[in-house]
Amino acid sequence: MQQLAANGALEALLDAAVDAVVMIDAEGGIVGFNRAAERMFGYEQKDVIGKRVNTLMPEPYRSEHDGYMQRYLDTGHKRIIGTGREAQARHSDGRVFPIWLSVGEATGGGTRRFVGIIRDLSQQRAAEEERLSLEARLTHVGRFSLMGEMAAGIAHEINQPLTAIATYAQAAQRLLDKPALDEEALKRACAAIATQVHRAGQVIENLRSFIRKRDIEKKSLDLNAVVSDAMTLVLADANRAGIPVSTSLKGKLPRTYGNAVQIQQVLLNLTHNAVDAMQGSPHRGDGIHIRTWAEESGEVALEVSDRGCGVEPSVAQCLFDPFVTTKPEGLGVGLAISRTIVLSHGGRLAYTQNPEGGAIFTVVLPAETEDGR
Repeated sequence: MQQLAANGALEALLDAAVDAVVMIDAEGGIVGFNRAAERMFGYEQKDVIGKRVNTLMPEPYRSEHDGYMQRYLDTGHKRIIGTGREAQARHSDGRVFPIWLSVGEATGGGTRRFVGIIRDLSQQRAAEEERLSLEARLTHVGRFSLMGEMAAGIAHEINQPLTAIATYAQAAQRLLDKPALDEEALKRACAAIATQVHRAGQVIENLRSFIRKRDIEKKSLDLNAVVSDAMTLVLADANRAGIPVSTSLKGKLPRTYGNAVQIQQVLLNLTHNAVDAMQGSPHRGDGIHIRTWAEESGEVALEVSDRGCGVEPSVAQCLFDPFVTTKPEGLGVGLAISRTIVLSHGGRLAYTQNPEGGAIFTVVLPAETEDGR
């Protein structure tokens, strides 16, 4: 009678659990299945008791489970027993869903039992995917917003080669109108036109690449190459304002892993802010300085420094919060987006006051791991 009461109390306790609890014997047969498991897997207890636990698993787990069980029984070598890990489960309707699985062994009365405590991660995964999707959309909108702010500089950068093309074309026309054709001069004019066409085309191609939505593409990156590829747009913004830009790119940096366009977006946000900050500065001739280096930890760093107006201490405390800005017409999302991007790459973004006056922003990114991540 005491045993029956104990069994009833245990069953009531298991049924009160929020997480699914599945108990199996040494042969992999299901001997316990609580109410939460019924809701999670879509089976009633009576339908699964005595069936093999791999009924609840999709491939390849279904085919591999018996081998894992037998290996543990023969050798005692643990894979997931006593630990927890993410896995996948199979609903009665065939749907596969993500779970967190913790497995423990229960012994008593000479009978071996294994207890799995299972949590459905479907909602958590859906929320995470929605968050990432929102971040990606916000980042993409941020690129368009940034390009809108930089439009005058980009137009100026494209207009320069177009003006040069028109000048060289007029010169070529004059050469053709002369009675004695100077072929060498005509060749030089045509070569100059081709150079200017390439220059204008490069600006447009870099702009297209930057705006194109490719947020989820991550790969091994050379930070110096990422910076160099963005310099056309950086200079388009700075040159129009008459602010020089200098670079110090440390050679042979460790590679990092990420999305090149997103990192370029961070760089452009920082340099565009620097351009704005230096508009009325008496030190504008000192310009903006971009440098990279490797940390002793193996991380790679990117820094943008200026001699502009700096940031008020009261603003500095919340500088990376959305809608915080020192610009009269700014939205205050550039730095917030930049921080989101850097954090999604496993890095960090920091502001410090330039000792010589102005601001210094530093991006630190992890070095690429051995598995290419």
